[in-house]
Amino acid sequence: MKGCIKMLQIKTTAGEATYETRGDNEAPTLVLFHTLLADCSVYDGIIDRLAENFCVTRFNFPGYGGSTGECNSIDDYADWTAAFFQALRLSDEKKPISVFSNGFGGFVSLGLCLRHPALVSHLIIANSGGAFPDERKVPLHGMAQKVRNDGISAVLDIAMSRMFPDLFRKENPEIISERKNKLLTADPLQFAKACEALSKLDYLSQVNKISCEVDIIAGMQDETTPPSMSNALYEKIDQANYHEITDSGHCPQIQQPEKLLSLILGIL
Repeated sequence: MKGCIKMLQIKTTAGEATYETRGDNEAPTLVLFHTLLADCSVYDGIIDRLAENFCVTRFNFPGYGGSTGECNSIDDYADWTAAFFQALRLSDEKKPISVFSNGFGGFVSLGLCLRHPALVSHLIIANSGGAFPDERKVPLHGMAQKVRNDGISAVLDIAMSRMFPDLFRKENPEIISERKNKLLTADPLQFAKACEALSKLDYLSQVNKISCEVDIIAGMQDETTPPSMSNALYEKIDQANYHEITDSGHCPQIQQPEKLLSLILGIL
């Protein structure tokens, strides 16, 4: 089948997933993983361009966009994602599956590669890492507590400051407003659980076991998962390649879409 498939919902062995696929089914498969601070609409600006070259699927993790599932750790999210891949029969295809992951989705993609290695042939991981340093776990605990006490609205400004540099926020108030409205729809309890799962995670001692091709992208203005975290991950994966986007924060698909597209198309 060719063309665009509107957002759909599919039952899996781990819950329900909302997703969308665009592009030619005969094209190479690319799956997009979103960050903690946004649902899969974060890819609105680049998905059509990607669909010119790939059969692209984007999906929502539990707690976003109607997706459901019991996830209390990043391993749980990785297993949930594997169940989604299997329900969509991505693993049945006789062609490689590439993944582009961002932020929180990057941590999940590492877990997927470790726990279900046959599902991913090439991983591009942007603005993520294998573990948060201790000093960066404090804000995660703080966000989790705020959301548990006061709901998602209590962390909207914090979330935007972690997604985008100051100047970008000042110059793009419409984007910031849109992103806030999208984040407001996230399930508060699952958001808090995801923050807590990130604070407990440490994949750095395991990522050397990842066997697929890996490309790591660092946004040099990222204050959430800074370049030092991307570098630490790069040093642990022998076959990894490293790339930088100098003028991007946590979400290059919004802040620097052309540069990100150029990187993805050049890599794959």
